[in-house]
Amino acid sequence: MKTVITILKWIFGILFILGGFAGLFSSFITGLLFLLLGLFILPPTYDFLAKKTNLKLPSGAKWAIVIIGVVIAGFTVSSDDSENDKEVDLVLAKASEFIDNKELDSAKVYIKKAEEQYSYSSKKKAKKLLTELETYNSEELAEEKLVSMTDDEFKKLQIDSLSKEYFSQPTLNKEFIALMKTKAPEREKIMKEVAERKEQERIAMELEAERKKQEEINKNRKEAVEKQFSAWDGSHPQLSRMIEKNCRNPDSYEHIETRFRDDGNSIFVITKYRAENGFGGMTVGTVSARVDFEGNVIEIVSQD
Repeated sequence: MKTVITILKWIFGILFILGGFAGLFSSFITGLLFLLLGLFILPPTYDFLAKKTNLKLPSGAKWAIVIIGVVIAGFTVSSDDSENDKEVDLVLAKASEFIDNKELDSAKVYIKKAEEQYSYSSKKKAKKLLTELETYNSEELAEEKLVSMTDDEFKKLQIDSLSKEYFSQPTLNKEFIALMKTKAPEREKIMKEVAERKEQERIAMELEAERKKQEEINKNRKEAVEKQFSAWDGSHPQLSRMIEKNCRNPDSYEHIETRFRDDGNSIFVITKYRAENGFGGMTVGTVSARVDFEGNVIEIVSQD
């Protein structure tokens, strides 16, 4: 049990120290806390501290100190994130002001600045605003929203009373609604085009699925056919045995080559071989046959 606890101390101590070094770059206090906790947990550094200070703490007290330290570090991280988020909100608010004044390039500079902050939430907020800035004047998106809106929403759009939020940034949302209104007279045409496009996409997906299915069938069939032939010399085992059995001297049979083709209902096989003839010499012969997909010889087509 003592050995297990020592191993755990080493594991947690090293993890805390590594986390502390990483944390120094984002929050100095948090990183420092984790470094100190790691050194406190590691057996060599704790023993050194205990000797220098005559500190003798029971095991439970040691882990209690570690837990309290982690909780404090957690509050520190939370506090740092909160402050960071406030700074990011101010930067993004400035970017929003630039958007209101049509100074889009300046807005992008501030969005990039916010995106470079350390917290995940700041990157998320900045990315959302940048996405809105890049898509608010998209005619394709405007047409998509026109098609998906209800008849009531479309009526409100036509009389300038649509207040739906498509973008969180007010100016971009206003500009986007204005773009949709310019497209409003073409709504029926757009709806028809979208329906046709979706139908074409559906057909294309079905064709692609069918193509992949056929590819898989062909692949499986090819593998099933090729498995019938020897990986060593390419011969068809059952046909070779049949030819060998019918030779004048079966022991003299030598396979030369085998070719085949998939004819759909059967496999056409041509085997070239060498065997002893009636005069004691060796003669080259050829046999063509049809075999099924189980490897059985159905028919001998020709024999030379």
